[in-house]
Amino acid sequence: MDDRVELSLINKHVRQHNREAGESVFWFEFVPFAASASAGSIYDDIYDEGPPGTGGRSYSGGLVVPCIYINENEDLFTAMEDGRQPTQNINLSVLYDDMAKAGVQNPDEYNTHLNDIFFYDQRYYKVRDYHVRGRLPSEVVIGIEGYEIMVDQEFPFDPGPPTLMTQNLPWPNSFPVVSV
Repeated sequence: MDDRVELSLINKHVRQHNREAGESVFWFEFVPFAASASAGSIYDDIYDEGPPGTGGRSYSGGLVVPCIYINENEDLFTAMEDGRQPTQNINLSVLYDDMAKAGVQNPDEYNTHLNDIFFYDQRYYKVRDYHVRGRLPSEVVIGIEGYEIMVDQEFPFDPGPPTLMTQNLPWPNSFPVVSV
């Protein structure tokens, strides 16, 4: 058995599944902290948020990452009269090779992606857990867990991720027309 052949067959069949029924997410990589806003993200040491004006947490432009499987889970708690805001959780499975080809930096290193954000189904999610699985000649699958964030509430002085337009989305905005 040749590991390279096995890996290429795995990638081939998963990509075929993705072409037929797969989905994609927009991935925004966190720009690491730096001394100035032009070089990267900056934040206030005391309040843990971006200072008013320029600066704050910034993210690279969105990368389209095809996924093997996406599972959205509704919040287990209910909205209460005291104002709790329900959020969703999400699990993604992504081919390592697809993550690398999409342009994500160091997809095999979880540490650099724990501050990343991704966009799916009109919602933004923050990475909770990022784990690489399967070791052949290279890694095979990446599992990602995320939780919904409210960009307008959580980024008061930060530029946050770029705004997406409907035309930029990697999935169709309407169902295909099927003639009978």
